[in-house]
Amino acid sequence: MNTARIPSPPRQQGLVLFISLIVLVIMTLAGIAMVRSITTSTQVANNLSLRQGTTAAADIALESARQWLLNISSTNPATLNADSAANGYSATNTTNPISPTDNTQWRAGSAWVWVSNTCTPRPCTPAPMVQATSAATIANANGFSAAYLIQRSCSNNAAPSLVIDTAAGTGNPCNLIKACPSCLKEKTSFNVSYLITVRVQGPKNTVSFYQASIY
Repeated sequence: MNTARIPSPPRQQGLVLFISLIVLVIMTLAGIAMVRSITTSTQVANNLSLRQGTTAAADIALESARQWLLNISSTNPATLNADSAANGYSATNTTNPISPTDNTQWRAGSAWVWVSNTCTPRPCTPAPMVQATSAATIANANGFSAAYLIQRSCSNNAAPSLVIDTAAGTGNPCNLIKACPSCLKEKTSFNVSYLITVRVQGPKNTVSFYQASIY
């Protein structure tokens, strides 16, 4: 009597396990890459928001300083020949207002002032506030505080001469800007230029300086 032999099943080679491990590694790497991508996108968004907030605060400070200059120039221009610490104004620009040892701070002795972010009724022009005012009391809703200093581009406090005297050759103590940049100097008038320096203090201990020249 012959008995049929049942063939034994083939040995497992572990191919399925090997493929599963490869797929698991790929999925893990994909997950790590996704997390890093989300983190990077969040950081970019935060940096962009920080930059926009800083720029907005600086614009408010620049406009506040410009409005003060316009008001004084039209009502009592002679007062621009003297310093006004209460309004963040210097009649000369002989020194850099930024500290030479710490580029995040004002130079010691600079007559800068804070810019108030609250005023009523609205719309209104932000008013300068003394240095002793706490930054926490003037920060806007986004946590940005701005301060400014106006410097007249002159080497002394004398009343500026708005005429270029080429014959005398003595020069002028003030930096004059032509009202018509493309015109000959004999055919245009001259204005004194003013340098406005703005320091913005924001979240995460960020500090930025902005400067603008107006005339």
